[in-house]
Amino acid sequence: MARTGELRNVLLASAFALLPVPPVVHAQEPAQAKPLPAPAAAQAEDWQLPGTFSQGTSLADLQARFGTDNLRKVMPAADAYHCEVILFPDDPACRAHAFFYDCEKLDQLRSIEVRDRVSRWRGKGGVHVGMSFAELRERNGKPFGFSGFDQDGTGTAHDQWSPAIGDDATLGKLDVEEGERMYFDVRLGLRAGAPATDKAKLPRDSYFPSDDPRIPPLAPLLEVVGFGASTSLDDEWE
Repeated sequence: MARTGELRNVLLASAFALLPVPPVVHAQEPAQAKPLPAPAAAQAEDWQLPGTFSQGTSLADLQARFGTDNLRKVMPAADAYHCEVILFPDDPACRAHAFFYDCEKLDQLRSIEVRDRVSRWRGKGGVHVGMSFAELRERNGKPFGFSGFDQDGTGTAHDQWSPAIGDDATLGKLDVEEGERMYFDVRLGLRAGAPATDKAKLPRDSYFPSDDPRIPPLAPLLEVVGFGASTSLDDEWE
């Protein structure tokens, strides 16, 4: 009887050995989406404003410079007179906001704006977000005019870098230069970390030059909070 039991065990072991063994499946980590880098083809001048941009710049031009996957279209509101495309929307170091007059073709560039403090974009004279009012005045080389301040505490310098050109007949360094086809614009606001109560000190809905008597006590409160380049449909640039 013992040998019969041993024989039975051997036969069972052989049968189990012949059964197929299921493959071992190892769990894999889900692929992580990585932010798209700035294209290697983009040159240093591509990050300058106004640089070589013009009213004739189209969506196709921006795609050629920065890569189609790095641009995001924003649907305009029903009453909007322009439409927006965001460059590198998820990367504050490269992000910029482009607006077009022609929303159907995304053509005829209206403006490009930069608002991020860590941005690699630079304006004329190295202007950047976070630059002090005093340094902005120094970069222009002479007083400039700006409007403001609106209800958000923002002032704007646009095509007024040489408002007193009659004094010495020279342009400010931030004014339109030969070969440029866009105006250089700067937005001014309260410096980072300034108390909210300082907003009440800013004059409302005024226009004045940067050497206005009201400026000295205000200048330490102000910095560049945005800059960009803009065009007008009335411009006669080629």
